[in-house]
Amino acid sequence: MAFRAVGRVAPTKGFLIKLRRRVEFFKMGAETLEMKRDKLIKELTTLQERLTERKTLDKEMQEVYEVLKVAYAISGVSEMRKAKFLSQPFLVDVKTTSLMGVEIPETKIIQRGFKPSPSLEAPVLSALNKLQNIMEKLIAVAMLEAALERLAVEVADTMRRVNTLRKVIIPEHEKAIKYIEERLEEESLEDFLRVKKYRMLKRGA
Repeated sequence: MAFRAVGRVAPTKGFLIKLRRRVEFFKMGAETLEMKRDKLIKELTTLQERLTERKTLDKEMQEVYEVLKVAYAISGVSEMRKAKFLSQPFLVDVKTTSLMGVEIPETKIIQRGFKPSPSLEAPVLSALNKLQNIMEKLIAVAMLEAALERLAVEVADTMRRVNTLRKVIIPEHEKAIKYIEERLEEESLEDFLRVKKYRMLKRGA
């Protein structure tokens, strides 16, 4: 007889022992995955709470845009061009840390894109500083969203594996174990009746 998640089943004591060991292994695996799932969900919840920063960030970006417009209006095109020449590449080092096998991105700013210069007018300096600060916050939020996405994918995958073990693989193996136990019991009973019949016939002879 065959079971979907087990394959061909041999009704022998050896195969029965093998299946029982396999079920114990699957149960341990399911428990481990459930622990992993719970830890990932906890981390996911913590990060989601931090994502509220995204709402305030939208407002801050709008404010920076208004400050830049004012600086442009006060200082003019030439001052803005001067600021452009004083700018430098915004360098970020991205590394990953592992959380229960999930690679979580982390960033470290190596070089900011603008260095304050006394040659620039105050409105432009203020606007560029605000712009630079908002860039750092944007990078932090982007990394946070990337981490959330990776954790969410891993949680879904872990839950799917747990459900497969709990609802398909383990029950199918337990059915196979029950089937073998019943067959072995039937064979044991048949052997007993055969022996009993043989003894009765022997006595009659």
